[in-house]
Amino acid sequence: MKFKLLVGALAFVAGSWAQKSAAYLIASEPAKLRADVPTDVFVAGFGNDQGTQFLQSAIIGAKVSRDRFPQRQRVIISAVNESLSAESAMLANAGFGFRKADNDDLGKERLVLALQYLNAPISSLQFYGHANTYNGFRLQDKRDRLDHEDEEFAQIGSVLAPNAFVVFHSCNSGWLLAPAAAKMWRRPVFGSFASSDFQEMMTDGNWYYHDVGYYPENLTRIGTTSRITQQTLECTTKKCLRLKPVNSPYVDSFGTFSRGLGFYKVFSPVDALIPQATIHFTLLTPTVKPLTLQSSRADLIDAVKDWMCPSDKSGVRRKACAEAIDTQAFMTNPTLSFFNGTPVACNNTSCSTTVKCKVLKKLVGAVPCTTVDLDSRKSTVFSDQLKMIFKGLEQFELGTLKL
Repeated sequence: MKFKLLVGALAFVAGSWAQKSAAYLIASEPAKLRADVPTDVFVAGFGNDQGTQFLQSAIIGAKVSRDRFPQRQRVIISAVNESLSAESAMLANAGFGFRKADNDDLGKERLVLALQYLNAPISSLQFYGHANTYNGFRLQDKRDRLDHEDEEFAQIGSVLAPNAFVVFHSCNSGWLLAPAAAKMWRRPVFGSFASSDFQEMMTDGNWYYHDVGYYPENLTRIGTTSRITQQTLECTTKKCLRLKPVNSPYVDSFGTFSRGLGFYKVFSPVDALIPQATIHFTLLTPTVKPLTLQSSRADLIDAVKDWMCPSDKSGVRRKACAEAIDTQAFMTNPTLSFFNGTPVACNNTSCSTTVKCKVLKKLVGAVPCTTVDLDSRKSTVFSDQLKMIFKGLEQFELGTLKL
């Protein structure tokens, strides 16, 4: 499929669009991209029952990129969820120029073409959407997902810059997608070992899962904030969202799992790439402070606590985890964990637990996937990842990270 140049005003294009669920759009900042400029890419899959929340999460991620890496370009590739006109307006209001619309599915082959067409080094690639363990990440059509065994999946590695990292903000992406991607693409890739749920910042300045009952009753969603980005954001009607793994094992229609993690786990074929990737990820994560490349070590550690520690309603696990990071208890206690369940044991390339699936069970209404332990090794993932993060902090302070 060749990319066509779209001319005319955005309002004209949106107004003349034949509305349908099978459609996608591409927007960028700046509107005219340069081939030699590092580019952060945000891919939002079809939300289905979640509406435009994946796109809203991608937009906040792009605003964070704008603050922390102003020298870069940003591209959002999104399945149309409800209407092109409304979602194009969301992007325009966020400062993104409308580049392309297509009335066909955002399929995996079109995603690869779009990434190649940018002709720019992709410095980070973040996916926001639904995923399951037996057929991958949902771009648009749930029957034609981006799976780790696909030829198109392998091709993504060729567009990534040498210092790039990738995140799958989706349920259970750490079991198969992230380790396979790290191996194929030769880059650090973050994935989840639980459900990933939407969070919003509340009036105490912390992020909580925004479902009723998952945040303290005395708190409310913030109306506006300058804590996420340098510019004050209007955050009503679910406009300031991020995704974070839930701090308990996955139990839902796709499976019942015995183990998990409450944070994104990084996989990498080269250990030396991990410290930089964890700091890069921290800088591009919507967090409790508007970080910059000049941020202090203390501010970066606060951000690390935010994404590595549980977001429990009571705050008990969050506080205990934060104290363990402040005291560096993870250096002497390798099996330290704040997961509400049994944490999965993994090294930097694979795990001691795998997932087995029988797709036919899903068709007849039974649970299709379960976890299978390959050995009885205890998890050291929390400690191992924090050790890498603190190595990255040291490199950040020395100015040796290639961001």
